[in-house]
Amino acid sequence: MGDSPDVDFLIAGAGILGVSLAYWLTTLYDCSVAIADLAGTAGAHTSSRNTGVIHRPYYLDPQKKRVFARTSLLSYRMWEGLAASAGLPWRRAGTFNIALEESEVRTLEEYGRWGIENGMDESELELMDGKGVKAREPEVSCRAGLHSKSDVSVDFGAFTRHVWTLLLARGAKFLGRRKVVAATAEGGKTEVRFSGDGGMTSIRCRFLLNAAGGGALAIAKMAGFAREYAMLNFRGEYWVVDEPYASRVSTNIYRPPRFPQYPFLDPHFVVRADGERQIGPNAVIVPGPYVYSGAGLPNALSYLERPLLPKVSLLTDRDFVAMAAAEWRSSLSKDAMCNRVRKFVPGLVASTLNRRAVFGVRCSIVDRGGFVPEALLFKGDRSAHIINYNSPGATGAPAYSALVVEELRREGLLPALKERRGGAAISGWDYESVVSRF
Repeated sequence: MGDSPDVDFLIAGAGILGVSLAYWLTTLYDCSVAIADLAGTAGAHTSSRNTGVIHRPYYLDPQKKRVFARTSLLSYRMWEGLAASAGLPWRRAGTFNIALEESEVRTLEEYGRWGIENGMDESELELMDGKGVKAREPEVSCRAGLHSKSDVSVDFGAFTRHVWTLLLARGAKFLGRRKVVAATAEGGKTEVRFSGDGGMTSIRCRFLLNAAGGGALAIAKMAGFAREYAMLNFRGEYWVVDEPYASRVSTNIYRPPRFPQYPFLDPHFVVRADGERQIGPNAVIVPGPYVYSGAGLPNALSYLERPLLPKVSLLTDRDFVAMAAAEWRSSLSKDAMCNRVRKFVPGLVASTLNRRAVFGVRCSIVDRGGFVPEALLFKGDRSAHIINYNSPGATGAPAYSALVVEELRREGLLPALKERRGGAAISGWDYESVVSRF
């Protein structure tokens, strides 16, 4: 191969975060970029296996989830610009976050304050009593509801693939069906080895950016980072709601989680970008990031991966164990899932649930203190690793990826390359405007 690297940047992960990182790098630098992914195309995993809701940051604690809140706020207009320029769906469905108990009413009041503190306009949020909610959504029964009027339903997979096509036009290489098995820094380069359809291959880069989602923790550990963390995987399962009932609900209906320290969500009623209605999810523990069906028993040994303590300690938490068991019950029983949603949409009946929707897996990072609330960025001389980039990750990806690139630039970690300050290829995607607002 000689002394020169094969590419300037190698990005592990062709999901919404990976392609956004590549977009900023090819906008800022005259550089060569390769993107590697387990799948044969971009956005095949979490970026396409989600509810497709662009969430406004009213439910994100301004202190504990400050970065997620800020990036979600800034990315909203960026996604709107992409949808308009590319002719992609932009369904302004809105969201009601509803309260069934008095304690949840207080949570909604707090959400309203958080939304304003996170930068939302007061006109975007409206707290109303149960009668007010029923006047807007006659099928919904609750004590109160916080209406986030500007939540939007989109197709994040289509967004990802559109940015990917821009990257291919800029000369980026796609290395599909490749699994990273080693990453070794040598002098001024990092050698990354893959297994895949073509057997064992390798590529040398000036800098590795790890945005591999469910595979990110393993890659980070290969490079010597994040060894104190472990990962738990939760599969979110949805049912499609058929007509004639489906169209009776026109707004996304969510409920505050009972235990926000866990990645369990109470089921919600979702309006997809194409108009399809779905209910879900439960959050079934599975032994791998790509276990989209079944119990994934062949991958069960992955739960023995060190460190074990963060995982074992959760087994002594009665609330966690009870909730995990309940999630499996509603996974196995359509009636059980329907009954959970009937608490706030009482007219729903199981006979309208005849098809499973696409399942996704959330990969949550844990340490000795429990579940880690924010994304984590590990930085080295020749690589950077993003782990625990979870919901609302798709919502905030354009701004978060710009933040990562800017942090690496300011710390002098990116290789010295010729800068290129061309105009934004996507309406509203202006790098300086984004990073200056953090």
